[in-house]
Amino acid sequence: MRKRALLIPLFVLFALAASAQKSIEYKAFADSADGFSNLYRGSAPLAYRFLHTGTFFAYGVEFLPGEVLFNDKLYTDVMLNLNSHLDELYLFIKETGRYVVLNKNFVDYFSIAHRKFYHFRESKKSEADTLSPGFYELLYGNESARLFKKTKKVYAERINHFASAATNSKLERMFMPLYSYYLIKDKETYNIKRFRDILSIYDIRRRDLRPLIREKSLDVTKDKENSFTEIISFIETSGISRK
Repeated sequence: MRKRALLIPLFVLFALAASAQKSIEYKAFADSADGFSNLYRGSAPLAYRFLHTGTFFAYGVEFLPGEVLFNDKLYTDVMLNLNSHLDELYLFIKETGRYVVLNKNFVDYFSIAHRKFYHFRESKKSEADTLSPGFYELLYGNESARLFKKTKKVYAERINHFASAATNSKLERMFMPLYSYYLIKDKETYNIKRFRDILSIYDIRRRDLRPLIREKSLDVTKDKENSFTEIISFIETSGISRK
C-alpha cells in the first residue's frame, strides 16, 4: 500500500512538470506571436499527396528567411516560400512547426533571401501596373524601367517506357517551369521573349551590345534571367538607346 501511495505523488509531479513545460512553450509562442497574429491566421496549404518530379515551389523546397509587407505592416525575419503552381505565398511558423497560406489580398511585397517579389492586383495602382494579377519577381528597377520575371510551375503527366522503381508505375507526374519576362517602361508593358525584343524596345543595334555579352559571357538563349537583367541594366545606365 505504501508503494502505491508513493506512486500517486510522483505521477502528480510529472503531470505538473509537463503542464508547466507546455505553459512555458505556449508563453514563448504567444510572446513571439505578439504583433504577428494577423500574419498567422492563414489557412493550411494544399497537400500534394502524390510523388512527383520537380517542385511546385519557385526555386526550391527549403523555406528561407525574408520579409513581407502584409496589410500595410512590414514583417521581418519570417520563413517564406512561393508556390508557383498556385501562385501562393507560404509562411512557416517556427514556434509551432505549422505552415500557412498568406491571404494574397493583403500582400504587397515580399522578399525571400535576395529575391524580391511584388504583387500586381486587378485594380491597378498606376498606368504602369499593366501586368496580369499575381506575384512577380523584380530583376531590375530604376525610375524609368522595371524588369519582372513570372515563374509558373505547370502540372503535367507523361507515360514512360519503363515503370519507376519508386512508384512501380509508368505514369510520371511532374511540375514543369515556365518563365516569362516583362519590361515596364514609359507607362508601357512589354513581354520580352527573346534578345531581339530588347533591341527593338530600345532601338539599338546588336553590335552595340556585343562587348557586354563577351565580357559577361552572357547566353541570351539558355540564361535569359541573367542576360536580360545585365543587358537592360547596361542600356539604362549607359545611355546608348536612341529612344
